[in-house]
Amino acid sequence: MKCIVCGSLQFKKIPLIHEVSRYTHKAYPLFKCVECGLVRPNPLPYDEKTKLSIYDEPENIKFYHQKKNKIDRKSYDYNYYFKHFKPFLNFVKKYKINGKGLDVGCGAGHLMILLSKLGIKSEGIDITQKLIKSMKKEGYAVYCGELNSKVLKNKKYDLITANQVLEHIIDPEFLVKDINGLLKKEGYVILAVPYVYGLIPNILRTKWYGLGYGQHLNFFSKKSLKILFERNGFEIKEFKVLSVDYAHPKFPRFLNIFSEIIMSILIYFGLGDNLFVVARKMKEVKK
Repeated sequence: MKCIVCGSLQFKKIPLIHEVSRYTHKAYPLFKCVECGLVRPNPLPYDEKTKLSIYDEPENIKFYHQKKNKIDRKSYDYNYYFKHFKPFLNFVKKYKINGKGLDVGCGAGHLMILLSKLGIKSEGIDITQKLIKSMKKEGYAVYCGELNSKVLKNKKYDLITANQVLEHIIDPEFLVKDINGLLKKEGYVILAVPYVYGLIPNILRTKWYGLGYGQHLNFFSKKSLKILFERNGFEIKEFKVLSVDYAHPKFPRFLNIFSEIIMSILIYFGLGDNLFVVARKMKEVKK
């Protein structure tokens, strides 16, 4: 193996944890780069030829009503999901970001809607055709494809967001370069990725949500993200370790309260399982 971030050839297999693909039903062992801390399965659960078929599976299209062929915005689960994006809003307010924004992997448009309420003119892009088609019918400015697609040619943004996206990318260097090319100078990127170095992943091991059931290819450390972004024209403004919301609308109230207390303690000690990075573009980079 060769690390796709730092180029190191030194890896250590992580014991007692592996990624199980719901598609191939195979177990993929995880290896940690000794130099920068990037964790990756080897072999990879999927490649460029198979990824689109994976994300078009009905069970992977959240909040989409298959029979009505549209996003079910009245469902409780859809409206409950908005709470996952609060950290993005806090960062936008903290760094006083405004102007035009692009949400990468926009899904059903939760973050676009919230950013619009802060005065940011929001657009979105996703590879899931059904979601994009439904959102276009509702009047949202969305595009189907990837960041390097022609639909975004000559566009520039003040803010690019990506929630749980970078871990899916076979070669994240290309995505970071594309983000650089789409941002105005001194524009911001805010993204979140599963954080394998938190306490919960080390307790749940293979049962941890962040392994992605064969969909996640990269598990970043702070060091690996710092190398990746600084090499591609960005200045890291902030890392913040938070946690996904383990509460669930169908769980008893007391259980959700207990879950929130535990997560608050873990976050306080930096042991959460969701890593946020805020970076600012300082220079153009060549692709």
